[in-house]
Amino acid sequence: MTVSANFAANAYANALKVSDSFVKPDKATGALQDTGEFTKLVQGAVESVAEKGKVAETAAVNVASGKGSLVDLVTTIAETEIAVETLVTTRDRVISAYRDIMNMPI
Repeated sequence: MTVSANFAANAYANALKVSDSFVKPDKATGALQDTGEFTKLVQGAVESVAEKGKVAETAAVNVASGKGSLVDLVTTIAETEIAVETLVTTRDRVISAYRDIMNMPI
């Protein structure tokens, strides 16, 4: 597969736009500083999964005590499972990207 210079330049420009939201240059040293956006993104995803887990636990307790619906329990468990799978897949892709970057020749 051949990659044209124009395609590569556009891909680089798009990656630069995305990365600009995560880091910004320090005015004094010029070094890149974390803006906290990526951290907030990851933290929000983890909190969302934790919240879905709590909802599933509450539904399980309600079904066990006879106050809840079995359909609601299955639905909340499925939502929690999807959220966990999404988080794990994202984690795996971030780790894979990190390894790819670390294996690049300089």
